[in-house]
Amino acid sequence: MTPPAELESLLDGLGDELAAWRRLAFDEKAPLKKTPLEKHRSQLRAVEAMLNEGITTARAELATGSDAAGLPVLVLDLHHVWDYFRSKFALRRLDEYRGYLDAADELAWACYEGPLNAALATGDTRPKEPPLVSFSRDPAPRAHRRGGQYRDLLPRGGMHTRAGVQLVRSLPFPVIDVPWYYGSHVPAVLTVAHEVGHHIEDDFALTETLATRLAGTSLPEAWIGEVFADVCASLACGVAYPAVLADVVGTLMEPEPTVDAVELSPHPPLDTRLLVCCAALDLAGHERPKTWPAPIAETLSDGPDPISTKVAAALLDDGYPQFARRRLPDLLPSAPATQVHADRLLAGIPSGLSVVPGVFAAAALAFLTCPAEYRSRRVGTRAVTEALALRPEGPRAEKRTAAATTGTQLLRALRAADSEQSAATE
Repeated sequence: MTPPAELESLLDGLGDELAAWRRLAFDEKAPLKKTPLEKHRSQLRAVEAMLNEGITTARAELATGSDAAGLPVLVLDLHHVWDYFRSKFALRRLDEYRGYLDAADELAWACYEGPLNAALATGDTRPKEPPLVSFSRDPAPRAHRRGGQYRDLLPRGGMHTRAGVQLVRSLPFPVIDVPWYYGSHVPAVLTVAHEVGHHIEDDFALTETLATRLAGTSLPEAWIGEVFADVCASLACGVAYPAVLADVVGTLMEPEPTVDAVELSPHPPLDTRLLVCCAALDLAGHERPKTWPAPIAETLSDGPDPISTKVAAALLDDGYPQFARRRLPDLLPSAPATQVHADRLLAGIPSGLSVVPGVFAAAALAFLTCPAEYRSRRVGTRAVTEALALRPEGPRAEKRTAAATTGTQLLRALRAADSEQSAATE
């Protein structure tokens, strides 16, 4: 049996490591000091709180001696869970990966921030950690929802204790996995906006609302989630998104499925998705290009059909109660990239756009226009740099929450002063 003193040391070691990573996000001795992982403060806190529950359980068992023999295995389970998250944060400490991951996180935040703030304004939603972008060996991007089971996502080895199994039953914040090779192909980062659409649906309980809105259309219920995510990405990234979608889906294309298989699949046929994207862009006021990018030119040459327009209108026309009755186009960033912005990047100058999704959309259009010039001008690397230059200083959620608190306090003070003035004049 492992001696109690050694078990205490094992638990102290894990606690000390978590504290060291916390300091990379927030220096308690210098709260205003810029830290390497300040953008991930809420995420690191969530992981630390979760693992501290396991540490507390282990210390309780150590104190009572109820299962001291199994404690080393529990500590290994805790490290196994921590390794899943630590590896993601550690890549952000390496120059080779930091730029892309930081920029991808910023794209995710740009798409998530508006819905989150609108939901917070209703008073029915607590502050939420934003999605974290991560690399994966899967060939397609995937959204892993908050609160979902993530045992299968952990490195090999499995969980061997009841307390360890409990920890992997609920993912503390959303994760977006993208293939490793996306790190060297920036246009594909637009798919992150699509995955954020899935997290918007999950985090703000939109599933029933979406089903009700689309009940009067011919869209199968199994396709609603994918179509909603496509619409979110189209609104945020403009005409570049459907072009990238076609490019990505094309690389994953499998043999043509049977009619029954199509109806059962959660992914609609590519043409259906492209037509709804086009309809959403039209309804949101995005200027239609004179010529569509090559991957989608044939499908969209005649514009969206009435069925696609009806689907897009059901999603865009009215506000959502979860977002204080605000409409989707009002919640997502909008600075549509055009061929002019793509040509600027191909000419070796910044796109000039003011939002991160727009910069990446311009880079995608530049690649679709001239892949050789895109590479020789290092457009992808420059787009990442331009996007990161738009990122504000400081943490995300804390900054917003502090501002909201200050605004509430000011409003209360003004109301109090107004009441006092009214009383004085009566």
